[in-house]
Amino acid sequence: MDCLHSVLHYSNQQMQNNNDRRRKPPKKYSVNRENNRESLKTCGLLLIQKMMMRIAREGQGNKKLCMYMDEMLHSIFFLGHIYEHRLTPREFFSLPKVLETVSSSFSEPFKKYSSHLPTRTPFSILLDMMEILYSTKRLKEELLHLLKEMKFPNPLHKPGSKQEQYYTLESTVICECSDSDSQKYYGASLCCRKGAAKEILIDLSCLQLWHKYVSHAVMSFSSGGGDGITFPGSLRCQAYVRDRKRNVYEEKQPCSNCGRMFNLQDANPDKVEYPFGNCAETECLSKLLINNQYMRENAVINNHTEEKLEELRSSTEARLIKQLVKVGIEVSDNNLLFYDPFQMQTGD
Repeated sequence: MDCLHSVLHYSNQQMQNNNDRRRKPPKKYSVNRENNRESLKTCGLLLIQKMMMRIAREGQGNKKLCMYMDEMLHSIFFLGHIYEHRLTPREFFSLPKVLETVSSSFSEPFKKYSSHLPTRTPFSILLDMMEILYSTKRLKEELLHLLKEMKFPNPLHKPGSKQEQYYTLESTVICECSDSDSQKYYGASLCCRKGAAKEILIDLSCLQLWHKYVSHAVMSFSSGGGDGITFPGSLRCQAYVRDRKRNVYEEKQPCSNCGRMFNLQDANPDKVEYPFGNCAETECLSKLLINNQYMRENAVINNHTEEKLEELRSSTEARLIKQLVKVGIEVSDNNLLFYDPFQMQTGD
């Protein structure tokens, strides 16, 4: 069954089950642990379901969207695999027929979720899919509509109750950047909040995904250095945080980490607990550097040499391998295998 037929078959069957799978707020810590696991399952299921429906309704015949769907499935399964209360791909699906249909159309994520590594979170993949479907002009508007439909649990713990920190796949902050008023690029903060997942995804992105200047800056600051990037004055960069009650994106100041790494103006001076590379600005500015020649040629990074970058990469890879072993992923001969459906299709 091809991608589109899989989408239609899946969406019709799974919609009726969704309300039964939605997480209810926990009352006790022991209940919270199990509900957090159910929250991850529900968020993964909803994201798969809703994007398959949108592909079926508005993206028929677009092979690129199907490859992004493939990548999203792998990323969700990987996060389930390294979660402290491990989830298998099968556990994200409640109907055997649905599981069979999805696994037959997207077989590789089911095979490689524990052997191959993602380079980004499901929400980052979602941004690229939304851009294909709606262009950058409608991206924020349509993203808000989608998030309202999915009704993910609030990712932030309630004041005074840090145990109630729900696992969700939503990035609460996105960022938009451009060279003056040219093509806009979007990025998302890292939405994996439990265990070592955040640090693992940052290291993976540094090694395989982000532009080398951004990777250098993140790895340098993470290791106690401070090689920041200075962008040309034509840079426009604005982060947005979602107000969940009103379902709108409101402008947000860069955090102190981003202010230091990217020399962004008006950064919030308050210290943040998130690791370097967590914020939406990181992915957003990486895309800008990759795609905009003027920015690549005129951005300046302190102490950047290929030798220094390789040193940072080596130490990052060594740390990553240790983290992967801790979460049950064995790396043979220090050989990292990355999951890329686009390369698999072309055979590169």
